[in-house]
Amino acid sequence: MGLEQLNLFSLGDLPPKLEKNKTVFADKKIKVKVKNKNKEPLLTKNPEEKRGRKSTKEIYASADLIDIPDDESLNQKLYYSISEVAGWFNLTTSQIRFWENEFDILQPRKNRKGDRLFRVEDIKNLQLIYYLLRNRKFSIEGAKEYLKGNQNKAALHHQLSESLTKFKLFLLELKANLGS
Repeated sequence: MGLEQLNLFSLGDLPPKLEKNKTVFADKKIKVKVKNKNKEPLLTKNPEEKRGRKSTKEIYASADLIDIPDDESLNQKLYYSISEVAGWFNLTTSQIRFWENEFDILQPRKNRKGDRLFRVEDIKNLQLIYYLLRNRKFSIEGAKEYLKGNQNKAALHHQLSESLTKFKLFLLELKANLGS
């Protein structure tokens, strides 16, 4: 048997020479066998997913990918958990908690345990904050100042932008249907 180095700590596949239940190393006290060649490693890395913060370019590129239900389905429940709301906005729960501390208009209810429960009006306010920070690219301080003096104007701009986006999607769908 040739002297080959066996890396016991790598996450990659085993060398092709090693077969199932084959003894790799044998000594008087230690015997090493390969048990399962096809076993997946414990940590699999997704090449598209990276650790740490997203770049501002990635954040602004995903700003249009929020998936908030329409008003009818929002009104079916009285309260929504922070994880549900974070999923709609593609945010982490810590970002929403941070925005709650920064913006006075965002005040979700809390139960005795301390869990945040978002009402429909809280979700609308969060949607307005998201619009200012992600789409209009305001800083947090700039968005706070803008909301102090122009909350109604900001809500109107957001509604207008939302309706124009829906109309654009409708026209693009119509164009696609006419082309085929």
